[in-house]
Amino acid sequence: MTSSVRLGVALPPEGPLGEIVELAAEAEALGCRTVWVNDDRLQKDVFTVLAAIAAGTTELRLGPGVTNPYSRHPALVASAIATLDELSGGRAVLGLGAGGTNHRMLGIERRAPASALREALAVIRGLLAGEEVSVDGKVVHTDGARLDFTPPRADLPIYIGARGPKALEAAGELADGAIVGNVAGAAGWRYALERVDTGARRADRDPAELAMVAWVACAVSEDADAALDAVRPLVATSLVTSRPILDQLGVEMPPGFAAVMEEEGWSLSRDSVTRAAAEVPADIVGRFAIAGTAAECRHQVEELLSHTPRIGELVAIPFAVPGQSTAEVVRRFAGEVAGGLDG
Repeated sequence: MTSSVRLGVALPPEGPLGEIVELAAEAEALGCRTVWVNDDRLQKDVFTVLAAIAAGTTELRLGPGVTNPYSRHPALVASAIATLDELSGGRAVLGLGAGGTNHRMLGIERRAPASALREALAVIRGLLAGEEVSVDGKVVHTDGARLDFTPPRADLPIYIGARGPKALEAAGELADGAIVGNVAGAAGWRYALERVDTGARRADRDPAELAMVAWVACAVSEDADAALDAVRPLVATSLVTSRPILDQLGVEMPPGFAAVMEEEGWSLSRDSVTRAAAEVPADIVGRFAIAGTAAECRHQVEELLSHTPRIGELVAIPFAVPGQSTAEVVRRFAGEVAGGLDG
């Protein structure tokens, strides 16, 4: 196995804040190099959680994975990430995506996502460089915006998280790298790299210089069936949101799953997804997630990295089976599943 892959973990901002910080510190001790914190729904504030993690760790890179330019204005994202970078001594990274989990409850319309990402990047880059920025875009608008303090770094790393073709191309064209979410199969990664490389060539950039982050749900248990069940709801959601590109991901919509979702009106409500998830076959789960015994998960990771050597960071989203803690999943991922990857 290669020793050039950075390990990371994505933590949901759920539960007591002290426990989140403790888990991040344990991940650091286990060899993880980056901790990303989700910015979903109306969970605990991502930047407050990241600030607490910064105070409780010493070397971890840390950032939102991912925030979005709809529920957070890009100028405020720039202010927050620059503040986190100062607080952490230059350890901040920014994951930016089009979001979608809290828009309905906030009354926000998720429109023109690729344009929103491009416009957001222009604002954030300009503000981090100390510039005055005016943008009148399809989604993002600023009028003479300028940070009221000097950001520590103009070149703070910014990654675009995406599966859609236009957003992946925007990552290749404009960002420091791409976070490819919930893609664990060879065909899916070929598609993602093609789109990222298309964007990079359009901007006369070398695709090999872009950081590629594999962002995958991970469930590890001696009960392989329980591990598969733990990630099935997320895989079900990915199947629904990826319908326009399933063929490019090398995936056929499972008939039983489609039948249930038709009855549910393709709703992404928790009840609908849970009901349909039971119809997702194990081989389809493996196209989107890493799940099974420790040996099975390690084999999946080896396969993923062997067919996609450009992956520079492997990030696990820990999913616990009944009776298991998130901390145990992180320990098993860093030790038994991915141990040795980070040299």
